[in-house]
Amino acid sequence: MTKSFILLLTTLSFVACSSAKKNADGTDSAATQPPTPAPTATSIEAKQVAAKEQAAYVTEVQFSKGKRRLRGNQIAKITQLVKDAEANGKVEDIKIIGWADSEYPSTSTKKLSKAQLKLASDRNDELKKIVRRIDRTASVQEFNMAKRPNGFQELLETSDARIKKSLEVAGIPNTDTNVKVPSKASKAIVMIILRE
Repeated sequence: MTKSFILLLTTLSFVACSSAKKNADGTDSAATQPPTPAPTATSIEAKQVAAKEQAAYVTEVQFSKGKRRLRGNQIAKITQLVKDAEANGKVEDIKIIGWADSEYPSTSTKKLSKAQLKLASDRNDELKKIVRRIDRTASVQEFNMAKRPNGFQELLETSDARIKKSLEVAGIPNTDTNVKVPSKASKAIVMIILRE
């Protein structure tokens, strides 16, 4: 019985030691690896509107449904974007385009509910605070994708009307679209324009 018990303990300790990967210094590799943030690809629509706005840097972030605050890995994406831009020139303008938890309103809908309007606005404000912590000098513009531009804005071709039209042309879905791919609900686009 004692021999079997010692053999069992020896086998278990051997298996436990061999299953953990060790670094060159002998530390456990799983304990030293930082968590990998979930990748969020920048959509073709975001890239198209960035090209039209002459924004050299663009990223897209995802909010949790009903939340106005971003998760840590999404904040890291924005921080990295601003730092990359600053490493290559002076940041002149940062454009924040934020959605609520619904798609962009159609021409017949015009705007989403007050709660959705506020959610998109709150998300834009949150993103503005994040970029302001990194770069206090850049101009920051916010675009609320829970409402369409009015006729006057379209007539004057304001930046709000221009950006929203560019996104529509690029193929973002709206509330009347049957196919909701590529969905923009709960997302935001951050674009950075460098000074020439």
